[in-house]
Amino acid sequence: MNRASTTRSTPPVRSAPSTVERTLDRGPQGPLGWADLVDAPGEGHHGEPLHRGAAVLASVVHLTDLHLCDAESPARLEHLDHHGDPGAPYADHLGLVGTYRPQEILTVQVAAAALGAVQRLAAAPVTGVDLDAVLVTGDVTDNAQRNELRWYTELMAGQPVAPWSGHPHRSAWVGSRGAGGWWPHFWHPDGAPAGCADDHPTARYGYPRVPGLVEAARVAVTSPGAGLPVLTVAGNHDTLLQGTVAVTAPLRALATGAERVVGLAPGQTPLVVREATSPVGPARYTHAPTSPRVAVPADGERDPVDPVGPGYWARDVGQVRFVALDTVNPFGGWQGSVDAPQLAWLAEELDRSAGRYVVVTSHHPSWTLTNGYAPSGAPERHLGADVLALLLRHRGVVAWVAGHVHAHSHRWHQAPDRAGGLWEVTTSSLVDWPQQLRVLELAREPGGTLALVSTVVDHLGPATWSRDRLGDPANLAALSRALGGNDYRGRGGAGSRARPAGRAGDRNAVWRLPDPHV
Repeated sequence: MNRASTTRSTPPVRSAPSTVERTLDRGPQGPLGWADLVDAPGEGHHGEPLHRGAAVLASVVHLTDLHLCDAESPARLEHLDHHGDPGAPYADHLGLVGTYRPQEILTVQVAAAALGAVQRLAAAPVTGVDLDAVLVTGDVTDNAQRNELRWYTELMAGQPVAPWSGHPHRSAWVGSRGAGGWWPHFWHPDGAPAGCADDHPTARYGYPRVPGLVEAARVAVTSPGAGLPVLTVAGNHDTLLQGTVAVTAPLRALATGAERVVGLAPGQTPLVVREATSPVGPARYTHAPTSPRVAVPADGERDPVDPVGPGYWARDVGQVRFVALDTVNPFGGWQGSVDAPQLAWLAEELDRSAGRYVVVTSHHPSWTLTNGYAPSGAPERHLGADVLALLLRHRGVVAWVAGHVHAHSHRWHQAPDRAGGLWEVTTSSLVDWPQQLRVLELAREPGGTLALVSTVVDHLGPATWSRDRLGDPANLAALSRALGGNDYRGRGGAGSRARPAGRAGDRNAVWRLPDPHV
């Protein structure tokens, strides 16, 4: 479709599973707080409706933070996570650690269900025009491993994906009975072994028993594919182990080797968790020669990937120039920044794009560009204020699209010297609640305004999961979403369901700004 010569005034296209028609909410709550999800009323768009004479400039599907997770990898740090659990002795000092999720074995199924939703979107939900591309803003992998990256490539290409590593017939995930030990802090879908009490998620928070889930999660999934051009942005979990620690030779050996660290070394306190999960570099794995370990099957496919070339780029999508930043600090820490050469490149790219509409995209949003660490001799790194100031000096920049924070949000940045500015938008992750994607439609309206139209879309997993359909990947995606919606670590606290879901105006909305080229 040639948007350069066509003005769209088509009626809205309601392509399921848009949240305009239906949303999901928690149903009746059990005695320990678990609640399955149920259908709930849809949400209309906040803001004035799009003008019927609007001319569409670009329409993209935004996915972010897939966290395709090799949950059986010995390079993961699950044993640190429970020190931040409710009631743990050091929880007040550590907060949410984030190195373990009960749904982490189901990330491939969720990604396939999200791509199924993309395929079901016959057109952009509001304007009815063809979709231009899928934009994926980083953390496509969870632990920067070669096998996880291969899963991403296979998912986008519509190929079968086998989401396991190590032994072909026996899981080494910490929630499986074949993991080499019993750790009550982790959810065990098959229940406790004889002589052991139920794990904490089950006994304290009402998590369900789902016999056979561990095996079902390892069955190959055939992806529907993206069906559109895919634009991928680098995230911290795509470059750093656990999204935080720079890869070293010993850590490569740990990832591909036959031992998993399962606890703190004698004499260590949980305060070492801060060193392994630092937002600002450097950071380090904290295991020692005396750390307790269990045997796991070795697998060379878990080798961490090496970045190839600069992670920043510019592409034309529809009538819009998309400019992608690589905000990962390669020296460690899970928050972001950009180095001096990249900032200079950005300035030159924006100069070359004068007269164009520009959407900047990155993994980290502006307020998380706080990691300025660089070792001696490395280029200076620039934080959010520098990047934002540069963008606001170029009037053609109308939006900044990011991920990383696992939440729906939007905020306006006013230019200091003119009437305009830019909208900054983040979308929820596919690993935590609410596991949604977003369609963004940018259009010119008569009268000198631009409209950025946002419509949030659920993945194709049904509202209610079933123990009887463990062979159905969409059903497993539904279970993953239910697990995310019942996260015991966020019940009533700062990590509650309200924060990642955002406010109503962060989801389905029409945001406006002055047209910079009028």
